[in-house]
Amino acid sequence: MDRKVRWGVLGCAQIAKVRTVPGLLKASNAKLYAVASRGAKKAEELKNRFGAEKAYGSYEELLSDEKVEAVYIPLPNSIHFQWVERAAKAGKHILCEKPLALDEEQAAAMFEICAENHVLLMEAFAFRHAPLVQKVKALIDEGAVGKVKYVESHLTDLLTDMGNIRMDKELGGGAFYDMACYNISTISYLLDGREPKSVKAFAEMDAEHGVDTSNTMLFKYEDGVQAAGYSSLNSYARGYYAVVGEQGRIEVPCNYNCRNICKFTLTTGGHVDNVEVLDEKKTEYTVMCPDNYMLEIEQFGRCILDGEKPYVSKEETLLNARILDRAFKAAIRP
Repeated sequence: MDRKVRWGVLGCAQIAKVRTVPGLLKASNAKLYAVASRGAKKAEELKNRFGAEKAYGSYEELLSDEKVEAVYIPLPNSIHFQWVERAAKAGKHILCEKPLALDEEQAAAMFEICAENHVLLMEAFAFRHAPLVQKVKALIDEGAVGKVKYVESHLTDLLTDMGNIRMDKELGGGAFYDMACYNISTISYLLDGREPKSVKAFAEMDAEHGVDTSNTMLFKYEDGVQAAGYSSLNSYARGYYAVVGEQGRIEVPCNYNCRNICKFTLTTGGHVDNVEVLDEKKTEYTVMCPDNYMLEIEQFGRCILDGEKPYVSKEETLLNARILDRAFKAAIRP
């Protein structure tokens, strides 16, 4: 019988209930063993909904269960550090929702704590496990657009519930932490993990809640490549990224955690005649994407069971945290 990692879930966050736990249930090397909430009733409801073996009325109780091998943490951003630390000291491997931490210093400390306790830690960017972004990266590496000159990434949503934790400054809310981290992750991945020489950023602030509701980031790299990211909690919902090179462009009009059939376009071969671009060749790629969250759970499971390296590495997480720090500070000054 194939070995399966016994998972515990800390909290009843929507992302856990709607995406990650259903993905975990489909993963070939995972078993949903225990769930926990700040109260026995919610934990029992979650247990019954997904068929877990154990339900705990506190996170501490779950971490005390020796049968739990790995935990998924979908808690508010501001308390990631304390629960990663407690989980690591309890000997659990940890998949923690993005952004892993509120700044690079905090993220680095989390990795140190996990290393000291001989457990793995991975930031949960499910889209990075999908064939879609991996195919785009492969085309860039093959030279499909020639030398890359520009990358852009957009992620927006229209939030109507002002009581949502994303509007709570004390819980690490705001568009930078919730959404801009996706843009940074995408740009960094497609540009081979390079760090920008220059970072500029702008933000729209909500005066009542004290968080940014939208932001724009501009990056310039040593070799002249430029990039831009836009994220928003008060704009029409959209997921999109694009790469422009000397010989073509790739456009990906897909939600970040899309499933099933995904399509994107590679455009090459055009030339300018007066003000028109003529003779462009458009190639549409179709990629079948399984559940990204299932792929994420399976990959982290292979890291635990087989020694595979996390797709979202420590180095990538620290780079992205550092860039987010720079953008956040450029846009939101005291």
